[in-house]
Amino acid sequence: MTPAEIQEVMYKTVQPYNVVQAVLQQEVVLYCGRLIATNPTMFRGILKIRIGWVLEAMRLYLQMSGQESIDLENLSPFQVRILLQKVLTVSEWAAEERLTTLQRRQLEGCLCRVPKHFYNKIWEILMRTPLGITTQGHLLPATPTLINMSRGELNFSLLVEETLICIEKPERRQITVELLCIIATILNRNPELHFKQALDLDEILMEAFLMYCKDNNIHDHHNDMTPFYSLIYNVTTGYLARAAVNKVLQGGAFSTQDEDFNGDNLHDETCKVS
Repeated sequence: MTPAEIQEVMYKTVQPYNVVQAVLQQEVVLYCGRLIATNPTMFRGILKIRIGWVLEAMRLYLQMSGQESIDLENLSPFQVRILLQKVLTVSEWAAEERLTTLQRRQLEGCLCRVPKHFYNKIWEILMRTPLGITTQGHLLPATPTLINMSRGELNFSLLVEETLICIEKPERRQITVELLCIIATILNRNPELHFKQALDLDEILMEAFLMYCKDNNIHDHHNDMTPFYSLIYNVTTGYLARAAVNKVLQGGAFSTQDEDFNGDNLHDETCKVS
């Protein structure tokens, strides 16, 4: 967005309903601009700065640090800047301040921070998933995405990010990122596999959660996945990988390149010589 567009959004969309919130968002935008110029590593893995979600991360940190009684709107500009820097550098101090895995996932999920080469991995998944990827009722289609865009194109990364941001809970958003990385690894190690069906991430997450409940004799979970989101990364990786492999091995869920190949297959880059 251009500076003029940002101003228009703040003062025509936000200010009429909440003047204080408009000023607060303006402060955060200015501080983000300064931090990007002086310390760009703080924004590593963040494709788009969504001010509303940044403010949510700041509110969550206040709750995590026992300062839930403090209203974000009552903080001084200096305190807002310090708090902003705090949430942007969560990976640097999470262990020192003994953040739980759930708390870290919540903060990183608010920022929609992803690991290096993440968007390239999604491109690879789409190449092997002709019917696309679904999550929370939203579809990331393989067609026409792979036809109209290129792997390193910014518009493709933005399309993926917009799909992720549709996930309401930040901790679920972050664990979905982890799941996609696991699926990309599985497909990378098994180049012959292609998904015949749409890749339903919610279905895989639920299966991983049910595996966890079964292993720990949890029966009255009422589909509340918070305990699963709270597990350390090594444990969730195991469950997510098992659930993803089960999805791959389900009858009709996958095929080899030879089975899928036909003259109209736009996603098969394999050169076949007869």
